[in-house]
Amino acid sequence: MMSYQITHIRLSSPATSSEHITHVRLSTGQEQTVADVVKSIDSKCEYFYTTYFESRVTVESVHPVGRPAYIRTKGNSLTRDNLLSLPRF
Repeated sequence: MMSYQITHIRLSSPATSSEHITHVRLSTGQEQTVADVVKSIDSKCEYFYTTYFESRVTVESVHPVGRPAYIRTKGNSLTRDNLLSLPRF
């Protein structure tokens, strides 16, 4: 299984939730649209990001009815999505 580390995000404006992430930058420098990331995750590729404490957090795709698919971190004790803590590009 291929694994990709997300290091940066781009948000639509104005944006306050993970549903507004439009693009990601990977540790390789490659940029991908969220639509491409969703397709890859749904095809069993793994995306993750590494926290400040070097903890690996898995990213999942979400498919809400009547809205575009988006990405978020898998559930943990935080109420805010961890991806939103990443630097912007």
